[in-house]
Amino acid sequence: MDIIDSANELEQLHIKAALSNRKVAIKSYNGMCIWCEEIPAAPNSAYCSKDCGDDYEKYKRKNGGV
Repeated sequence: MDIIDSANELEQLHIKAALSNRKVAIKSYNGMCIWCEEIPAAPNSAYCSKDCGDDYEKYKRKNGGV
């Protein structure tokens, strides 16, 4: 095994670690905003707006990640 093979193995290890530690994306189950539940969620999001997403994150931090 040469230095290039070792570098490739190390790179794959870093990629695997990064993928396993990434944040899980929150999804809307019914297509509505998961915070206000009044407006449809934006495409590829669980919230209708950035404000709802920020409010949800503040609530989670305040209440211990619930």
